[in-house]
Amino acid sequence: MTTYHLKCSTCGREFPGDDAPEYLCPYCSKKNKPGLPLSGVLECLYDYESWKKTHKRENAKKEILLPAFDLRPLTFDALLIGNTPLYDSKRIAEAVGIKSVLLKDETVEPTGSYKDRASQLVAAMALEKGYKEITCASTGNAASSLAGICASAGLKSYVFVSASAPKAKLIQIAAYGATLFPIDGTYDDCFKLCLQATEKFGWYNRNTAYNPWTIEGKKTGAWEIAWQCDFQLPDQVFVPTGDGVILSGIYKGFFDLKKLGWIEKIPRLVAVQPENSNAISKSFDENVDAICSGASSIADSLVVDTPCNLKMAIRCIQDSGGYSITVTEEKIISAISETTSQTGIFVEPAAAAALAGLKKAKENNKINSDESAVLLLTGSGLKNIAAAENAVQIPPSIPPDLKLIRE
Repeated sequence: MTTYHLKCSTCGREFPGDDAPEYLCPYCSKKNKPGLPLSGVLECLYDYESWKKTHKRENAKKEILLPAFDLRPLTFDALLIGNTPLYDSKRIAEAVGIKSVLLKDETVEPTGSYKDRASQLVAAMALEKGYKEITCASTGNAASSLAGICASAGLKSYVFVSASAPKAKLIQIAAYGATLFPIDGTYDDCFKLCLQATEKFGWYNRNTAYNPWTIEGKKTGAWEIAWQCDFQLPDQVFVPTGDGVILSGIYKGFFDLKKLGWIEKIPRLVAVQPENSNAISKSFDENVDAICSGASSIADSLVVDTPCNLKMAIRCIQDSGGYSITVTEEKIISAISETTSQTGIFVEPAAAAALAGLKKAKENNKINSDESAVLLLTGSGLKNIAAAENAVQIPPSIPPDLKLIRE
């Protein structure tokens, strides 16, 4: 395995990979309180100079810097995760009024969302550590992702999801054979309960940010964007943001590539959030640790009162020279039909938020006409058909009469 160490993003303490904490920094995690963002989230760092001596940039497609990279082909040969398309959408670029728009299509992942990247690495690490049972709390996509990956790897999964999650996601989870706990409460309630169950039953925990491999797994999308662009990166990357882990993962991928000397700079990262679930945007704009009590949105994947990875996400936005942006429910709904009808990629509301964010950024002069952008399309529209119904109009039925067709 590749040599690595884990560093606490709060206090800076470092732990060697073979003797690192399972989840959070043991010193900073003592300060954690319910209803507040996590302290002690760990980051994985490497001996970059040593790794670069035996790896080349032209092989970045197959040789991603990960501790458990060598485990993946052996463990998950039934599912092909990652290496998703990056489409050049001239129609959207022209409609928005910028130089180019690239679409990172994560709807084609095995379970239909970007979360498969994190679940894959977490499951690999669980097997490496000898676990056979994994648990997580989720708004829906992480749970269905974990359930699908565990089904492939022969692991047992236990998932905690708000009972109000889209029915399609609950059905998907159950179909994979997971033990599903629909909770009458929020995602934050599910997160807390999942941690209690982990301690009680000894399951391995995939909770976002709480498990450092969720961030590390999600960095692979940035590596793909880099080699798919021949390492000539776009100016900005628009990331639908809830807990802040996908955004932090994207930053981490670009950070690694910059440390290796394979890219010159990190693109500006843009955190796109619904107006009614905007804790990270509020925190970034007002320089406070904000929460969003009673968060709600049609973009269910982005709904969270207290983002677990808020502090790291803020730092990643700042370090990339990026910014945050919020979008209304109406703009998200419009973006579902706009994205899907202009690209042929059927997206869920959270993914559509990326286009809504880009359009608002252009209106507010945060991106110029001579700049380029990547939209991270994080999940399939099949996961939330009810939301898509708000974005389209189904005509009434008619008799099988050609005259009526003409009319």
